[in-house]
Amino acid sequence: MSVVGSWSVTIQTPVGEQVVSLEFSDEGTGVARRGSESIRLGDVSASGDHATWTIALDRPVRMTVSCAVDIAGDAMSGTASAGFFGRFALSGHRTSA
Repeated sequence: MSVVGSWSVTIQTPVGEQVVSLEFSDEGTGVARRGSESIRLGDVSASGDHATWTIALDRPVRMTVSCAVDIAGDAMSGTASAGFFGRFALSGHRTSA
């Protein structure tokens, strides 16, 4: 299943659930949106039912988060790895193709 489309994603972090919208225009390009902020996803790679990407955050701490998910139909699940902060569960559903 392709990652292309729009997704609503929830990441379980120590400070609570973080909900973001992800938009993948193709198998190698994506954007994360939360409120009025948008950040280009880096290193987007998708093959079959698996996708990975990174996102560079400036707040609350400057860090790069690496995400890896498996896609099953209109659902995704996997992890978001935030360096020494640890790994967090990530899950989402497609909002449009």
